Amino acid sequence: MPIIIDGLSHIYHENTALQTAALEGVSLRIEKGGWTSFIGHTGSGKSTLAQHLNAVLRPTAGTVSVDGVVVGPVKKREKLDLRALRRKVALVFQYPEQQLFEETVRAELAFAPRNWGMSEGEIREKSSRALAAVGLDDSYLERNPFGLSGGEKRRVAIASVLTTSPDYLVLDEPTAGVDGRGRATLLALLDRIHREGTAIVLITHDLEIAFSRSDQILMLEHGRVAGLGTPDEIAQTLHKNPVPGLIVPEVMRTALLLRDRGWRVPLTCDPEKLATACARERRRRG
Repeated sequence: MPIIIDGLSHIYHENTALQTAALEGVSLRIEKGGWTSFIGHTGSGKSTLAQHLNAVLRPTAGTVSVDGVVVGPVKKREKLDLRALRRKVALVFQYPEQQLFEETVRAELAFAPRNWGMSEGEIREKSSRALAAVGLDDSYLERNPFGLSGGEKRRVAIASVLTTSPDYLVLDEPTAGVDGRGRATLLALLDRIHREGTAIVLITHDLEIAFSRSDQILMLEHGRVAGLGTPDEIAQTLHKNPVPGLIVPEVMRTALLLRDRGWRVPLTCDPEKLATACARERRRRG
């Protein structure tokens, strides 16, 4: 079943002098097996929305529904199976240090499956498989996660949530602070995880990633939905009504300008694909 977000609002420090509306009336459907990206300027509410997907935060108003588990504002004496929800929806924070806490990678990977009651044999198997999925081998198992490089920490953080085989993997700015090579490695990893059936929910400032991989993009501005649609639809929305802090990648912007002049070219971030389409269009035009 999909994740269904219905009229979700979130207020920080409610009923105090510091009250801040982070989200207002956000509605969205995230399909199983798909790729959804959240984009927006800093402070637009992306990370706040991500933390509602597995109930790290609870709505001030509205609901989040995952496979029949409906999470709304906190109520007295309510009984919700948040463990089941969090097994289906895994969240990887922007900074790996925020979720790594064990002394060894082995213990880090074993923590969640042990809490789910898996046998030690299952834990060993899932830990080894999760490490392999992120491109690390068993030699990392006895290492201290805090002694690893930034890229390795991020991969261990992803592996630690993959051990429970989630249906949805939510990642908050995973490419932030990563160099070009690390970015390519991480994207190859996410592409593989996605191909194997896990839905990706990506919070990102990198519009090239969002436009080139997403099935749908949610654009937030000051906590409200500024756009929701396919990459082509969001690119055209930004082209006509720019949003501060969101810059359409240069190749796609060129494609949009060519379309404005009647050229039949795809909206793409791939320069080779655009060049091929331009050559074909020139021949068509004679």
